[in-house]
Amino acid sequence: MTPTAAAAPAAESVFVRIPALAARHGAVNLAQGVFDHGPDQALLAALAALGSGLEHQYAPSAGHPLLRSALAGRLRLLEGVAVDPDTEVTVTVGATEALHCVIGALVGPGDEVVLVEPAYEQYAPAVRSAGGTTRALRLTGPGDRIDAAALAAVVTPATRAIVVNSPWNPLGRGLDAEEWRAVADLTRRGVVVVSDETYEDLNLDGSPHTGVLGAVADPELRVKISSVSKSFAATGWRVGWTVAGPELTRRIRAVHQFVTFCPPTPLQIAVASVLGAPDTPEVLARRARDLRARVDGFVSALHGLGLPATAPANGFFVLADVGEDAERWCDRTIVEARVAALPMSVFYSEPVPPMASVVRFAVCKRRETLDEAVRRLRSHHTRRRTSCTWP
Repeated sequence: MTPTAAAAPAAESVFVRIPALAARHGAVNLAQGVFDHGPDQALLAALAALGSGLEHQYAPSAGHPLLRSALAGRLRLLEGVAVDPDTEVTVTVGATEALHCVIGALVGPGDEVVLVEPAYEQYAPAVRSAGGTTRALRLTGPGDRIDAAALAAVVTPATRAIVVNSPWNPLGRGLDAEEWRAVADLTRRGVVVVSDETYEDLNLDGSPHTGVLGAVADPELRVKISSVSKSFAATGWRVGWTVAGPELTRRIRAVHQFVTFCPPTPLQIAVASVLGAPDTPEVLARRARDLRARVDGFVSALHGLGLPATAPANGFFVLADVGEDAERWCDRTIVEARVAALPMSVFYSEPVPPMASVVRFAVCKRRETLDEAVRRLRSHHTRRRTSCTWP
């Protein structure tokens, strides 16, 4: 019997490589959207309040009933959408597992999925792991919008789904009404809209979230994915969820049960407790206001260094034009300035010249961390100007 050849190893994720490089050089890590502080005290208190009984055992694979009920109540309150927690909500190990389960439920060999770039790096591997292929609608600048005709032209008879991200990492904005109409129009061709809404609670201007549940009427042709990670500064809790119609949910759960079966039960119960608390909307609004202040301060500091920067309307990612090849700038700045950022090129499947000099900073850090990053960048900037090598 001839042994089969081993599969080629997957490329190392940039979200593994750059944080490791940053740690090796003692750099301030503004490359990764991970917080450098703990979650809101309400989450910690809810976790500490648990007893020592069944809350530490497996939950149902679909998710703990308390959390599914809390999520349904939250959707009713914030988005005005009624969903059945028993048949339309599934709890997963973070939004990443949710994405893989959704794609696994929708896609097989020969199927295509449209990705709107810049796109988070998990999307394409999820499609490939299901045997599908991707087609890209590529935005070439932060101010670009999804064009309905261009989007429709990317779709083929093999297109099974489109993945969008709203609010959008890394662009720092949500899809507008016209873009949602363009995306939703694809459902008339049987395309399922998969919407990653992980940053839904971080609208820095205080505006309400608008997402796929309001844009697409047929619950079997849309999936909302979200998590507790960004909203509550709890990226390590890995509690996410999907919302879809009953038949699509059945298929998502069929994949999920053989992936992780269920997320940690104590964390599910703690999240349920906090999501159902009456003061949670104000807690989240306060976090968004605080993030807005940090973002504005950081953008102002970058402008002071001669780096044109854009403040996001949603989330906590700041885009800046460094005036040279962004990949080289990021590698050099980790070593020389000991500050880590991400080149925008990692969000595209092929080079996009207008974005080649743009980097992304994650500003979900303590003020003192951001102040230290600015101090290092300013010192680095001054040294390079003195040596006449700064552009």
